[in-house]
Amino acid sequence: MKKILLLLLLPFIGFGQISNFPWTHDFENFIELEQDTMNDFGDWWLNQGPTSSNGTGPVGDHTTGGGVYSYIESSTPNYPNHNFIQYTPEFDVSATPGKVLSFWYHMFGGQMGDLEVFIVEDTTWTPIAFISGPQANLWKLAYIPLDSFYIANDFKIAFEGITGNSFTSDIAIDDIMISDPYPVIFGCTDSISPNYNPNATINDGSCVYVYGCNDPGADNYNPFANVDDGTCIITDCDTVFETLITIVLRLDDYPGETSWILTDISTGQPIDAVTQGSYTYADANKTFTYGICVPLTGFEFILNDSYGDGLAGSGTGGTTDGDCRIMDCDGDTLWQLPTPNFGNVTYSGAQWPLPCVPTIVFGCTDPSYVEYLDSANVDDGSCLTLHTYGCTDPSAFNYDSTATMNSIEAYCNYWLTLEDDAGDGWGASYIGVVQGDHLQRTFRLGPGIFSQSFWLDSLTTDEEIQVYYFEIATGQQSPAQVSFQTLHNSFTLINDYGDTLMAEGTNPFYNNGQGALQNFEAPEYMIYDATPYCGDNCIETIYGCTDSTALNYADSANVDDGTCIPIILGCMNSLAFNYDSLATVDDSSCVTTIVGCMDSTAFNYNPIANVNDSSSCVPVILGCMDNTMYNYNSGANTDDGSCIPFVYGCTDAFAFNYNGLANTDDGSCVPVILGCTDLTAFNYNILANTDDSTCVPFIYGCMDATMFNYNPLANTDNNSCIPFVYGCTDSTQFNYDPLANIDNNSCVPFIYGCTNPVALNFDPNANTEDFSCVLPIYGCTDSAAFNYDPLANVDNGGCVPVILGCTNPLALNYDPNANTDDFSCITAIYGCTDSTMFNYNPLANVDNNSCIPFIYGCTDPAAFNYSPSANTEDFSCIPFIYGCMDSLALNYDSLANTDNGSCVTIVVGCMDATAYNYDATANVSDSISCLYNAGCITGAGNPYWLNDPCYAWVIEIDIYCCDTEWDNICQATYNYCEGTWSGPLPSRIQNNIAVYPNPTNQLININEKVDAEVINSVGEILISEKQISVLDVSRISPGAYILRLKHNNKYIYKQIIKK
Repeated sequence: MKKILLLLLLPFIGFGQISNFPWTHDFENFIELEQDTMNDFGDWWLNQGPTSSNGTGPVGDHTTGGGVYSYIESSTPNYPNHNFIQYTPEFDVSATPGKVLSFWYHMFGGQMGDLEVFIVEDTTWTPIAFISGPQANLWKLAYIPLDSFYIANDFKIAFEGITGNSFTSDIAIDDIMISDPYPVIFGCTDSISPNYNPNATINDGSCVYVYGCNDPGADNYNPFANVDDGTCIITDCDTVFETLITIVLRLDDYPGETSWILTDISTGQPIDAVTQGSYTYADANKTFTYGICVPLTGFEFILNDSYGDGLAGSGTGGTTDGDCRIMDCDGDTLWQLPTPNFGNVTYSGAQWPLPCVPTIVFGCTDPSYVEYLDSANVDDGSCLTLHTYGCTDPSAFNYDSTATMNSIEAYCNYWLTLEDDAGDGWGASYIGVVQGDHLQRTFRLGPGIFSQSFWLDSLTTDEEIQVYYFEIATGQQSPAQVSFQTLHNSFTLINDYGDTLMAEGTNPFYNNGQGALQNFEAPEYMIYDATPYCGDNCIETIYGCTDSTALNYADSANVDDGTCIPIILGCMNSLAFNYDSLATVDDSSCVTTIVGCMDSTAFNYNPIANVNDSSSCVPVILGCMDNTMYNYNSGANTDDGSCIPFVYGCTDAFAFNYNGLANTDDGSCVPVILGCTDLTAFNYNILANTDDSTCVPFIYGCMDATMFNYNPLANTDNNSCIPFVYGCTDSTQFNYDPLANIDNNSCVPFIYGCTNPVALNFDPNANTEDFSCVLPIYGCTDSAAFNYDPLANVDNGGCVPVILGCTNPLALNYDPNANTDDFSCITAIYGCTDSTMFNYNPLANVDNNSCIPFIYGCTDPAAFNYSPSANTEDFSCIPFIYGCMDSLALNYDSLANTDNGSCVTIVVGCMDATAYNYDATANVSDSISCLYNAGCITGAGNPYWLNDPCYAWVIEIDIYCCDTEWDNICQATYNYCEGTWSGPLPSRIQNNIAVYPNPTNQLININEKVDAEVINSVGEILISEKQISVLDVSRISPGAYILRLKHNNKYIYKQIIKK
């Protein structure tokens, strides 16, 4: 649509110019964009939840699913081809280089129109995005780099929606943003989906959701379901009064119109129901499965549609019709919707399903016995003979005639091959493979791949393998399209030995598609199951020669057939020199016939010849055969190694450079010149080439005859002359002169002695000190005197006699005349000298009146009973023990001697937070007072507490009392349980056996005394008890079991779950 000067007429309200990024707008809190008021048909609306029309618009916003988005409502009168325009705030162009615009849009509807996006600057409108037609029922991202467009001025972004040709053209946008570029990787971002892409940043709606029961304990458990749809069926019907039915309901495009009710035709009371509005728009085209226990007295199913077109959605703007069928416990159809367009209501009529009683087949249930019966589910003790395993094939090499069971391989590897005849990929459909709890994998083919194989290692042969084919539509496929796609798909499962375990689907369109994979309305699945086969232990009989030394030994043979041929080695070539006609194995010894000269002295002797041709022999002629040599012989045919090369040089024996090896003179001779040829000699002759032994060596020295060291032989002066120096040259003499070189007889010998005139032993003749001088030391030289000086050598007359005694003036026996202490001093020690006192000092010799008597007590300041006056520990100390000393408190401490204020008052009450009367202030649990709401229609109160055993029993055996009302029959049953009802049980629950709780982890209560047996899935009886009302199942493993009860000579079967 052309835009002519629209911007001049736009109202600029509500927003300032944007210059800070990222800028986002998610419409939350109902904040809308600026609406065009003059140039379009109307405004964009803000909405939360689905739009008002079926078959178009989103079910929620993109931000959270429960928030707000902006959309154009295409209902009358807004179609056909009406436009709606809204604007962002204005952006500062200087701040937007490098930025991108992104927003999410939703364009779902059969008559979808167009969405156009523009950059608006002044009067210029630049288109930047155009999206037309239906875009599937999901939010999609638009990501537009603004640098791809020339923007000169500040600008706005305009969103123009144009409706289509009907009301099914609602267009929505959400989460608009201008920001820096960010990575855009489309894919499934939900980790529970089998096609989850951990690298994806934008969810493109490709996530695969498998709706089903994901409770492993349920009858219809689907190991690949990633969304529990509430359809789990856990069979727990009362086998006496009830049976199980299955309701399969596929909704059309308008699920909010559908509701249903299941009623008991004997009472007119509802058994189960789904009210109008319970199914949401998100449930469009989904299939819901319900397992419901109904009374054997009959039921009726009533299906309603508030619009009045039944489940015929395709007739009122939708694409898909719905369906409904009801099946009994054997899978047989009880009722099916006759036509999708049933108006406002349709009835199944009264239905009386047959009871589902497990068929009991007695027999041997252990497959390891010969008597094993595959159909038996209750072991009757008939297992007698254990199988003997071995090869049972009489034609096999290792056939064992005593074996009763063929031995098979425990495991092997398989190849799962997926095929797509069209090569367009499996879309969202895929294969799931399960074997026990050790294998669970999924596989699918991508577009452009016709066949691909996947490795499955170590499939065991003792456990069934299940292959699930999930037929799931993508967001762009209708159920019809995905069913058509399934006709192209097939798979095979083949082991390493080439044995085919499964081959499902034969394409293209074999037998009008009957050989293809089962096609059905998506999303559903089909299960194919089989037990892997990995071959047996039988060995094929192979005949042949088994002698490993024979010529024709067959390594694979295990039975000798007498055909062995012995090995004879030799030459088997009849043309060879040594051909052996008896040989059977050529030993590569053949020798070829060679004719030639066999004379070893001949010139042409052939050492490999084995046939002599004497006429060809040539005699040997020795000589030098090299024509470049000095002595070359042209007649020789055998080189004798005598060749002499040319040697050029001077051949004159008198020449200076004569060469005795030369045989050819080259004119280089030089005459002899005699002389000294030594470069180091004193008389070296540079012209001489022949030394004549006249060389004189250099003799260096002093050549001055007046010098001390004159050398008459020297011919070269080296400046070493020394003048004459006179003196004593004897180094042993007192006046030796080291500089003198001429002795003048002046030497004086050494005279050793004391040279100090003060010394007692001074020697006036000595000229050399020998350190023997003795200097005078004055003092007392009497060794018996008090002041004897052992160093003195001259007595000075001052000796004092020795006087012994105590010399310590502080001692009790101090002697002032003594000059030599005789160690007799007695020191004064003051203290208590009374030995009966606390501070008695046995060392004291002077009492100072300080005695203190003994005081006994606790001397530890940290003790509870510390006595500050005690000076003697009597070991009576008691530590402080802090705690609550109130004997009535919750935390009373009988050992405490010091109260620390921590006492907590006891509050008795129910401490279970899940209980109806939970007391958050209670600190002492009174578990018997906890009351639990049973969640029944009666609400909480007496006696409607789940922990009231009689009430729990009543709602267990009569669900009417919980789901509908507490009537007189309920009260009478309750009184019967309490023992206050004297009559028989009311008719509604008469002869009923109640088993509760179920599931359980230990004990099961039974309201009557019965014989009880717990039976596992292979019919083995695990527990057998007689006449009990409480059954202990704690010793069996968790799982589902059959509980067979015998009461009044009747058998009653119930399924129990051990948690």
